Amino acid sequence: MLSALIQNFDQLANELLVAVRDGDEVEISRLDAQILPLTRRIFDFEARDHAEVMAQIAFFNRLAMKNCEDDGSVRHYTTLMSSLFARYLERNGVRRPLVSSRDQAPSFAGYDPSLHELVLDSIPERVAVFDLDYRYIYCNQRNAEFHNKRPSDFIGKHLLDMIDRKRFNSRAKPRIDECIGGARVSYSYEAADAHGRLFAIKCRMTPLTGPDDAIAGAVLVLSMQPMFARTA
Repeated sequence: MLSALIQNFDQLANELLVAVRDGDEVEISRLDAQILPLTRRIFDFEARDHAEVMAQIAFFNRLAMKNCEDDGSVRHYTTLMSSLFARYLERNGVRRPLVSSRDQAPSFAGYDPSLHELVLDSIPERVAVFDLDYRYIYCNQRNAEFHNKRPSDFIGKHLLDMIDRKRFNSRAKPRIDECIGGARVSYSYEAADAHGRLFAIKCRMTPLTGPDDAIAGAVLVLSMQPMFARTA
């Protein structure tokens, strides 16, 4: 069912490209009227297994990457991805406050900043997801704030763009490698955020399973406890 919806979307998107190229305004309007509700159907679809979870999330990640030059589109698709992660990570024990289904569903009519913040803040921990090349395919608001950045600043970026090489080689990379090798990893460390505030951090890594149970990356959930301000 989900694959059929995505195939239908791709077909309509290709037809839209042709209509835009030909300047056919009538056809563009007709296709736009079909694509919007179809995108919502894909978002509302309740995945039944790991393959469908990955396909659903990858669909919106693909749209975000395709529109990476448009900050508004990136934020919009990041919102959809964050809501999907809030939906499915809950199955792995990630806590989040209860909100109504209306509040959980992003607006497809346009980007709503308050709703964007509400969806991302529904996950109390810092959350990041990496592919096999150590590149971000998702970052929630709390993780972005830790680095004094926006969630959209992370999509497609290598972890080395966010931390120094020493920490990457000595701490992050070995554990991510262990995780994408199939292990669930948990460890603790101390780190300061972009404002110099020091935190005790517990990091839990879970393999991100794709189609045919193949590992497609790593999900990082970071719980933090404030310690004390860094001094000069």
